[in-house]
Amino acid sequence: MREWENSEHECLILMARPMREKFAKYWEECSLSLAIATVLDPRFKIDIVEYYYDQLYGSDSFDYIERVRTVMFDLYNEYGGDELLAGNSSYFMSSGSTNENTSASRGGVSLHDEHDFDEWYRRARSSTIRDSNKSELEKYLEEAVFPRKDNFDILNWWKMNSAQYLTLAKMARDILAIPATTVASESAFSVGGRVIDERRSCLAPEIVEALLTTSDWLESTKNDKF
Repeated sequence: MREWENSEHECLILMARPMREKFAKYWEECSLSLAIATVLDPRFKIDIVEYYYDQLYGSDSFDYIERVRTVMFDLYNEYGGDELLAGNSSYFMSSGSTNENTSASRGGVSLHDEHDFDEWYRRARSSTIRDSNKSELEKYLEEAVFPRKDNFDILNWWKMNSAQYLTLAKMARDILAIPATTVASESAFSVGGRVIDERRSCLAPEIVEALLTTSDWLESTKNDKF
């Protein structure tokens, strides 16, 4: 549409401008939801969002990418994703204090030596501890994308990996169930308005369903003939 706006043909310019304005309106409303759904696709994750946002927004792409990343983490926390991480941290601290009390009571290794070991252990294994404290979302985004194939079933993938990504699987179940378009529902309401008017406002739900489906079947039959 941007190319059409700069076209040498006046007719394309006149069509492209209102088309782009209309697209920008809907894009602003649904782009974030689409980006979140794309991040939950293991074949692309946030990498494809970064790739296309760079092309779409240019120098401003960083702000839009950070917006997607921030909303993704906020949504993850909304599903309780940070509670597990906090639980692991408290468990690590409580385990350390328990070991100290046990060591002091049994009189084996001195408290001074044990503290020295703890300091050495934290320095030696700091990277491992940091990695173990990463959330599901961080680990998911850092892992390589899943190989793309034609018969890939994304819902089945999340089902098979739900044990590893418990919170993310719940998010995927809810977010990927959102229809990509509202055309079908809007069409249903539009047709319903023509069936249920002031004189038919007391029709039973079964009768309304029969009228709508019969009308749709008759229309399909006409299209098949043509």
